[in-house]
Amino acid sequence: MKFYSYVISRDFGFAPNPHFGYCTLATCKQGIRKSAHVGDWIGAFGAASMTIRGRLVSLMLVDETLTFDEYWEDSRFRNKRPVFNKSMMFMYGDNIYHTLGGKWTQEPSHHSETDGTINYINLNRDTQTNRVLIATEFYYFGENAINVPTEFDSLIWRNIGYKTCKDEMLMKKYFNPPSEMGRME
Repeated sequence: MKFYSYVISRDFGFAPNPHFGYCTLATCKQGIRKSAHVGDWIGAFGAASMTIRGRLVSLMLVDETLTFDEYWEDSRFRNKRPVFNKSMMFMYGDNIYHTLGGKWTQEPSHHSETDGTINYINLNRDTQTNRVLIATEFYYFGENAINVPTEFDSLIWRNIGYKTCKDEMLMKKYFNPPSEMGRME
C-alpha cells in the first residue's frame, strides 16, 4: 500500500471527479495515474492559493484501473461524460478522452478550448498515461475540506507534483480501518 499526495489549485469536481458513486482520476496527475495500484490511497489537498490550503479535499482508495477507451465505453461512467446544459457535476465530467480511428480525441469539456475544440496541450499531457483510476471507497469534502492532524503532516505534499509515502506504520495508523476517518478534524 502506498499513499499519493498532491495539491489542487482549484476544485470543480473534475480532477478528482467524485460524482455518480465513483471517485475517478482521469485527467492531470499523469505520474500518479501511471504509478498507483489497486489498494493505494490518493489524497488531494488545497493549494496555498486557496482558502482551504493544506486541507484534505478528497481521499480515494484505488480499486480499479481502466484505459481511456475502456472508461469511455463502460456504461457505469456514461454520466461522467460532460453535459453543459445540466448541473455542475455533469458540466465537469472527466470522461473526455478516447480514440477515434486510432487517434486521440478530446470531448468538449473543462479541458477543451473555450469554444469546445480540442486543447492539444491538455490532450497531449493527459494521454501520456492511458490510465484512469477508479474508487468506490472515497471521501470528498470539497469546499468543506478538513484539517489533517499534525502527526500526519509527513503525508501531505504542498508543492507542484506529488509525493509518495510508503511508511506502512503511519498509513496503517491513519487508514486502517477506514472508519477511523472520523479522527480528521
